[in-house]
Amino acid sequence: MNFKFLIITLVSVSFLFSCKDKKTRTDSGYDFRFVTRGSGEEAKEDTYVYFTLKIVDENGKVLQTMDEGPNMPIMFLPKDTASNEAPNPVLDVLKETRVGDVVVLVMPVDSIPNPPKDIADLKFIEYEMTIKNVTDKAGYEKYMADMEEKMKGERLASMEKLPAIEELVKNTIKDYSSNTLKTTSTPSGLKYFIIEEGKGDNAKDGQTVSVQYYGALKNGTQFDNSFTRGQAFSVPVGAGQVIKGWDEGLKLLNKGSKAFLFIPAELGYGAQDSPQIPANSELVFYIEMEDIK
Repeated sequence: MNFKFLIITLVSVSFLFSCKDKKTRTDSGYDFRFVTRGSGEEAKEDTYVYFTLKIVDENGKVLQTMDEGPNMPIMFLPKDTASNEAPNPVLDVLKETRVGDVVVLVMPVDSIPNPPKDIADLKFIEYEMTIKNVTDKAGYEKYMADMEEKMKGERLASMEKLPAIEELVKNTIKDYSSNTLKTTSTPSGLKYFIIEEGKGDNAKDGQTVSVQYYGALKNGTQFDNSFTRGQAFSVPVGAGQVIKGWDEGLKLLNKGSKAFLFIPAELGYGAQDSPQIPANSELVFYIEMEDIK
């Protein structure tokens, strides 16, 4: 499935920070600040720094998050860098951190070559990094090996669920097509059917959700699912990083809920045509809401 993401390469951008709080400047001339100072191990040359990342716009709207787990950013702090390499303010800042620190940098959008259209009209975006761990090479290699083993186990467990989910999707689409499924409609034309209610409040704009999903056309043909990968899909709600039907539908669900979304073409991919999703297709998604943050 072609989800839309704001993708910005951490190792090649220039940062400039502007805020009311006390500022600090890197050797390469970029400003940053500490929101929180931790008390854990300090980052040093020839170590690996593990951190979570939250990108927000100038109004505080969350654009992208990268949390702990398989997608958590990890950067190596080299002892030496080539003299012809462009300054890397992220590395410069990480060298000043310790575990538990929260560091914020703000980057003017006009400093980004060909910025994505999602942010082209903004003045700046903010990066918030929370330092989670610092290890040497041996620690990094062990972490990667442990993570691969964990992901392997999660993939196997997820794959075991897939046949039952495929049967559920098949039968639900059959009922939906015969108008025997009692769905609820929203003013936009989105229809949904909740199989299992979760607990707590529904997801809201700005929160990040982790979901497992199975996507199919109305004829039952599958075009994508997360169960095969064995990894939940995380996305900020209301940030426009997914189709409109998802941004709306996710706000109908709370943690632990299981539901179907029936998304009309105008809330999906519209007239866009692809080998997996023909133009003007209604989409069917089975979703399990694993977490809301």
